[in-house]
Amino acid sequence: MADLERELKEDLMLRNAAKRLVKADLAFLKGDMAQKSLGGRVADRAKDGAADMAENAADYADTHRVQVGTGVAVAIAAIAAWIFRDRLADAVYDMLHEKSLLEKGAERAEQLAEDARSLID
Repeated sequence: MADLERELKEDLMLRNAAKRLVKADLAFLKGDMAQKSLGGRVADRAKDGAADMAENAADYADTHRVQVGTGVAVAIAAIAAWIFRDRLADAVYDMLHEKSLLEKGAERAEQLAEDARSLID
């Protein structure tokens, strides 16, 4: 029976110690939340994350200058192609459907012959 009472006292002391720890943690959280709101904490964390991301991007760009430059050039070319897409499409169409020099010459010769016939008549 004495062992049971001793175990009960030990368990009670452990429970009280755990309760004191929980109360201390709650008091710390309450005091910490009173100093800064949740929105302020989120904003600070987002600002720190953005600063870290910007620093990592700057480090990457510094060590990989050629790749970053190529990416920027490709992006600018893609934007220019998008802006002038109609003109480019017309130019490609004209290039693909352009008549050969021989066909152009034959058409021109027929036109000159027709003009000459109309002058004679």
